[in-house]
Amino acid sequence: MKLLAKTSLYYLIFSIPILILSGYICFHIITREVRQSNNELLVNRKELIENYLKENDTISLRIITKSSEATIKKIAKTNAKEISIPIFSDTLIYDKKENELAENRLLSSVLEVGNTNYSIKIWRSTLEYNELFRGIFTSLVILLILLFVTYLIINFWISKTVWKPFYQTVSNLKKFRASDNVIPRLASTSVTEFDELNLSLNVMMQKMIVDFNSQKKFTENASHEIQTPLAVIKSKIDLLIQSENLKENEMKLIVAIDYACSKIIRLNKTFLLLTKIENRQFNTTEKVSFENTVDNSLVFFEEHIQANKIEIIKKIENDFCVLMNADLCLVLVNNLLQNAIRHNINSGNIEIFIEKNKITISNLGVNNPIDNQLFERFHKNSTSQESLGLGLSIVKEIVEVSGLVFYYKFTNGKHCFILTKDNINELK
Repeated sequence: MKLLAKTSLYYLIFSIPILILSGYICFHIITREVRQSNNELLVNRKELIENYLKENDTISLRIITKSSEATIKKIAKTNAKEISIPIFSDTLIYDKKENELAENRLLSSVLEVGNTNYSIKIWRSTLEYNELFRGIFTSLVILLILLFVTYLIINFWISKTVWKPFYQTVSNLKKFRASDNVIPRLASTSVTEFDELNLSLNVMMQKMIVDFNSQKKFTENASHEIQTPLAVIKSKIDLLIQSENLKENEMKLIVAIDYACSKIIRLNKTFLLLTKIENRQFNTTEKVSFENTVDNSLVFFEEHIQANKIEIIKKIENDFCVLMNADLCLVLVNNLLQNAIRHNINSGNIEIFIEKNKITISNLGVNNPIDNQLFERFHKNSTSQESLGLGLSIVKEIVEVSGLVFYYKFTNGKHCFILTKDNINELK
């Protein structure tokens, strides 16, 4: 969920209790004001009737009583304390027009005019509380809907204007690669926070480029400097092996040294390859056919396949083609096939199933699924002296930089390594 949407959601959630509280307060304020207004009006009418009684204005009194909003009756002498003390109350009076009982505000009072006491009752129709409640509730619902629509409009406007530089910055960061040695131009803005963010990002990207170039230079120099003495050691060992005066124990020592030297050379080349892959130094991409790459790789491993009496079962439903670096594709297939050969059983088989959007390389081996840690560097389950524990980690790195998807599963006693297309790189 985007920040703006989440913020608006919080606003709406907190608006609901505030609106409910506001509605409750409004309900009580309105009912109090209406009641006070009715009370004042009833008191005024009472005073008017009192004046009519004192003036003996029977015509005006008859008009008031005929309006069905007041009754005036003569009563016997009453306690003096009850005289001129108005009593307010709520009552229900039948409304002929609406044909129902309606809520009214009633004033009851006793007046003494001369030697005669009068019982006066005056009433006035008032607001019905249930109707008032429905009106306020409807208003609050409409207000909540208007707030929601307003938040949407404001979010859309803010997203298109105020947050536009932020989204441009995020887009530029996604495209940034330290290997390109180019700092993307970040959009200028009048927002202080965005300016500080862009400034910090520029400093960070400059530092990343400097660190990347330093690491790249160190790796290349170290690899070159190590490779030269290793080549010299290797050539000297080859000369020693060819010597005719070596004893048997000396020959064993020299062979062990030769093996260790060869392993160091392979490690050096592998580390250099991994570094280049991680640094995205294989930028050239083209449409690569995995069918052709597999055929070339099988020719390369032909002697190993024959020596281990491994049967190759190849099924091609459709060619698997992707946009990637051709050299990396060959390294990827070589490592998968080498892994399938090295960890196979004697007289086993390797199945290669190529589909339009997927390639599966399966091999027999230990009758248990392998640990996912085998995709990490220097982790291996086999006791093979030839394995460096880097083959599958190289495959993992190539898959990541090429935008492919790679996963492993164990089914029917076979170890299956499956490579599929990502939607970004899929060829249509």
